[in-house]
Formats: sequence, C-alpha cells, structure tokens
Amino acid sequence: MAVPRVVTADDLRSQLGHELDQLRSSEEVLFVTKRGRLTAVLIDVEQYRAMVERAEYLEDSLAALQAREEADLAIPWSKVRK
Repeated sequence: MAVPRVVTADDLRSQLGHELDQLRSSEEVLFVTKRGRLTAVLIDVEQYRAMVERAEYLEDSLAALQAREEADLAIPWSKVRK
C-alpha cells in the first residue's frame, strides 16, 4: 500500500475534483485533517468494495471455524443416552 497523503479540510474543499481524480487513478489513501486533527480517510470506491468483500469473507470464515469447533465439542446422542 502506498504511503497515505495528508490534506487539510480547507485544501480538500478547494481541490476536491483533483483529489477525487487522484484517488480514482491510484491506490492512494488520503487522510483529511481539520484543525490539526485527523477527521476522515478517503479511498477509491473500488478499494472500499474490496475491503468490504475481504471483511465479509473473513467474518464468514470465522463463523465456519467457530461452528466446526462447536461441532467437535458436541457429544453424540448415542453416547449421552448410554
């Protein structure tokens, strides 16, 4: 991942079109500050979609692993009945 750039909210306001074009044409991340504090992070929509897809995949994988673990801990009815 590229080194994120930092821009003030005022600068972003005056250069929004240019900054959006930059985000669209690169995998750059843009940090936005206001009064010296980080307030937002801008990324290209395709990067965002890819991040959401990866997060959903990881959540599904974790749920599957947890279900498998719970199934391994279950005692079969035939053993309980004895």
